[in-house]
Amino acid sequence: MMNFNFHNPTSLLFGSGTLHDLAKQPMPGKKALLLTSSGKSTKVNGSFDCTVAGLEQAGVTYAVFNKIMENPLKDVIMEAAAFAKENGCDFIVALGGGAVLDASIAIAAMATNPGDLWDYVQGGTGKGKPLVNKGLPIVTIATTAGTGSEINAFGVISNAETKEKIGFGDPSLVPVLAIVDPELMVSVPANLTAYQGMDAFFHSAEGYLAKVAQPVSDLFALNSIRRIAKFLPEAVKDGNNLQAREEMAWASTQAGMVESTSCCISEHSMEHALSAFYPGLPHGA
Repeated sequence: MMNFNFHNPTSLLFGSGTLHDLAKQPMPGKKALLLTSSGKSTKVNGSFDCTVAGLEQAGVTYAVFNKIMENPLKDVIMEAAAFAKENGCDFIVALGGGAVLDASIAIAAMATNPGDLWDYVQGGTGKGKPLVNKGLPIVTIATTAGTGSEINAFGVISNAETKEKIGFGDPSLVPVLAIVDPELMVSVPANLTAYQGMDAFFHSAEGYLAKVAQPVSDLFALNSIRRIAKFLPEAVKDGNNLQAREEMAWASTQAGMVESTSCCISEHSMEHALSAFYPGLPHGA
């Protein structure tokens, strides 16, 4: 007997060069919180300038928040949410890798809801309250192939005070638009390419093994695993191999769909516990 609920309403724009089509897409607001990491990768690969140009062509103003770090912290989430409110932002454009995409989900919630993020976190010391208000709409632009957060409604946030790293999300926070442009990923170093690829692999493998797996999640998971097994070594060997980057990008996005329709299990739980105590530990390593 099969009983399941498949719900993934994100509009996905996938393919090399698709970031240049940002301005052609319907925007969910008039002023964006342009969210990036504290690093320089989006400036180096040109994605920041291209995103800004697309927003301007679409008639969207923006305010930049560029303090997101690896394993994003709750305090920075709250700072970014306050920044979004102070600047009158009515949606988020998350440009970056897993940390930025994960952070955008929590920021979207806290920009419109009272209290502290940990009031709404399920598990650990979180209070597990339901969201009072709908979060800000999110547009995601992925610059790495690993997290899958460009197309699901959950992210992982660290609490430095309690030494916890816990997933947070709500189906209402699923991005309205995701752009996955493999050309943005060719500059990712080999070691990070490997870590990110293994993250995507375990999203699919764990989702396939989970008791809540469904026919659609199995379909995405097995296809993702096949692609990762073949193309991750090639992407690590030659980062300029655009076919390998495209295959890994699609494998990662599929793995994100697995997370939306199934769930992660013990492997991710163990990593979360480790990096809660050692924030510099790269996810996937």
